[in-house]
Amino acid sequence: MLVSLATDDPDFSVRQVAVRKVDDQATLVRVATTDPIDNIREEVVPRLQDQTVIAEIAVRGRSDNARNAAVLLLTDQSLLAKIAIEDQSAMVRDTAVEHLTDQACLEKVASSAKSLRLRITAISKVTRPDALCRWATEPQAAIRQAAVKGIRDDAWLLKRLTLEPSSAVREEIVDTVSRAESLVEVGTTADSEFDRLRALTRLREAVLDAAQTVELAHKAIAAQVAALATQPDGENVLPLALEGKFDVVRAAAARRITTPALLESLGAQTRDRAVLAIVLTRMDDPAALNRLSTSAADRAMRIAADRKSGQQTWEEIFHAATVGGSDESALGDALAAVALFAEKQADATVGVVQACLNLIRRGNESRIPEMVDLLEIYGDQSLAEDYLNCGQPDLYGAGVAWAHKRGFDVGQGNGSNRAAWGSNR
Repeated sequence: MLVSLATDDPDFSVRQVAVRKVDDQATLVRVATTDPIDNIREEVVPRLQDQTVIAEIAVRGRSDNARNAAVLLLTDQSLLAKIAIEDQSAMVRDTAVEHLTDQACLEKVASSAKSLRLRITAISKVTRPDALCRWATEPQAAIRQAAVKGIRDDAWLLKRLTLEPSSAVREEIVDTVSRAESLVEVGTTADSEFDRLRALTRLREAVLDAAQTVELAHKAIAAQVAALATQPDGENVLPLALEGKFDVVRAAAARRITTPALLESLGAQTRDRAVLAIVLTRMDDPAALNRLSTSAADRAMRIAADRKSGQQTWEEIFHAATVGGSDESALGDALAAVALFAEKQADATVGVVQACLNLIRRGNESRIPEMVDLLEIYGDQSLAEDYLNCGQPDLYGAGVAWAHKRGFDVGQGNGSNRAAWGSNR
């Protein structure tokens, strides 16, 4: 009677109550595969035992919830990987990858899945060093960040640190290296002050003697910066501004240069963003700016000099960078040129916002530092939310910092999401 009621009664509520009292697997399979009511099928799936039936429902179940319930029971690792890559439901894909344990299948998902979140989840479960090191050099920072977390080779991580353009990934590398000697090396030799301080913070938490070594190195750097404040403007300062070992030393040396000819020489040779911004602020001679607009090694500096000399407006610059035939780097160069100006460029606001959104859609990381800086000057709540939701870790961090500085909480909800990372790649 219960079987008859569970499979044939016209009242769905009767079928639902009856099937709860049935243990017969054949009846449960029939209900799970033929009942017209989604809720009943979904309720029955967790009680199934036949892996063949479970696999069929996991792949072809009519509702997302039924497929998800079947995936929770599925043991076929290859099929789980296929579902993780191909299923139309994000919920089902997430469940599939969470239940993957086979390393080859995880690597397949990490390499082939279209969802960034899914790739990151899979990478977090991979243990093979070769695969992790390969992903740690991928073009997308979020993938590199996920990969370096699992790498246990300090020497490899330290080498990667010197090449890594993303501050978020470098932070992950500094947090991942395990030996105190490695942290001392970062704290005393890293070009970026942020990286040096991050290493010191870790050492202070664990190895006080090593932390003292790094603190002494930081004091030596600070003393070198302080000594530059008394240096006369001259040729002896220019080499430090160009080739100083640390970012703060190069910037301090640049601030000491006031002679127009030396400033022009520095602006023509350096590619250091902070140094270029110092040079641009101090240069006002139209003739010198015109020369820099053609001679500067850095493309953004050439554009900025052209703008400051009055040869072009920002509207013209951004239009030239977006018209048909312009390569992708032109848009990033225009954005970087704006970032060299200390004062907000009122007529650049629209161009900056659109350029940021376009670079996000293109998945172009070449100007991430400038995009981070420009959010503070040109951003509003919508752009900050775009950064938070786009899927790029450095921009996410910038969005969080922008929000916290203004008293906003960052949480789940409906926010601006005008551009997804790499959606137009």
